[in-house]
Amino acid sequence: MNLCINDFEGPLDLLLHLVKTAKMDIYEIDTKYIIDRYLEFIDSLDRNDLDNASEYLVMASELIHLKSRLLLNLDDSSDDESEFSINSEEDLKNKLIEYEKYQNITDMFRQLEEKRSEFFTKVPENLKDFIEVDNHLEGNLDPDLLKDALVELQKRMNYQKPLNTKITRKEVSVEERKIYIRNYLEKRKNVKFVDLFEDYTKEMVVVTFLSILDMCKNREIILNQKELFGDILIEKV
Repeated sequence: MNLCINDFEGPLDLLLHLVKTAKMDIYEIDTKYIIDRYLEFIDSLDRNDLDNASEYLVMASELIHLKSRLLLNLDDSSDDESEFSINSEEDLKNKLIEYEKYQNITDMFRQLEEKRSEFFTKVPENLKDFIEVDNHLEGNLDPDLLKDALVELQKRMNYQKPLNTKITRKEVSVEERKIYIRNYLEKRKNVKFVDLFEDYTKEMVVVTFLSILDMCKNREIILNQKELFGDILIEKV
């Protein structure tokens, strides 16, 4: 848990603030002056705050120990096994210098984080999925090929054996069939010839065949066959 007292995040933060307030260089600080200011600040705090932040009191004991050594003019190496971590002015300066380095780096990272929040990244995608493919058909068929396709369709019809048959009479004119084909081509760019049939009755095949011939003659559609005996594709002009 990080405790903050009067906007100071720990004793080193407070000491560094006192140094900057006194407009001192860390390498040339008046140690006794800084210690006195620190202790005055600690004395001014509410005792409840100090109970929750013992690290401030630990640093106060360190500084009192250092001040006593300075007043007694004890040599830095006279107490090698001291329980205190700050036994000289040099120890205090080094701690403040190291803390200031960490503080500067933290400020730099905070600025970089704020700048980075202004940018948004996106994972690269394959744009081929968004490209509209134009499968434009070139008219390369003649009525003879369409006739062969009709013969092939007739062969397929011969293999169909419905389980239940019901004889109904439904007359479909060539004009009605042409309207159906036009509407069908409006929904799709190109269709197979065999896809135009809902059922393979003789009447429907003949009417559809005549309708396609008439539309092809009037240049309403284009017929295309990529390979011999392959599917015939129909595209609206």
